[in-house]
Amino acid sequence: MTYLMSYSQTKPPVKSQPDKTEKTVKPLKPKKQKKGGPVTALDFLKNGLAKKDFDDLDGAMEDFNKAIEIEADYERAYLHRGKTYFILQEFENALADFNKTIEISESKMESAKKRGNVKTILEDHKGASKEYYKANQLKPVLGEALYNLGNVKFFLGDKTGCCEDLKKSGEYGFLKAYNYIKKYCQ
Repeated sequence: MTYLMSYSQTKPPVKSQPDKTEKTVKPLKPKKQKKGGPVTALDFLKNGLAKKDFDDLDGAMEDFNKAIEIEADYERAYLHRGKTYFILQEFENALADFNKTIEISESKMESAKKRGNVKTILEDHKGASKEYYKANQLKPVLGEALYNLGNVKFFLGDKTGCCEDLKKSGEYGFLKAYNYIKKYCQ
């Protein structure tokens, strides 16, 4: 017992740990570019999104345009450029970009599904799985594009078209669409 008392007295004091619930929030900064600046369509897309976050809409548009110049069928660049046009209230341009996003996404999804079917027949199940995964990865892009297209149609006074697009958007998993369906399409 004496040993325990003497040990507890000689034991170094426990250091208090910093409170882990307190976190400092760092402000977001545009991501650093690779040496020499953006090169790929993805680089320009990321750069444009960072600029858009900082309300540099003109700079964002330039980067989205460059991404599309590099990769003409880059559905995400059209989607984000369309969203920027929407913010700028250039609804006809937004409409065109959302339509292009949908066209590209649907085409890529259909191609991936068909490749998956062929690979299944050829018993390349791993390859087929990758193709079906690619098709599924495009569903959120397609859903968001349809949602945005529906919003543009709403502002242009096409309530029927708006509701049709919102319904399709929800079917592709863009759940936010259902809130607007309840509000505007009942």
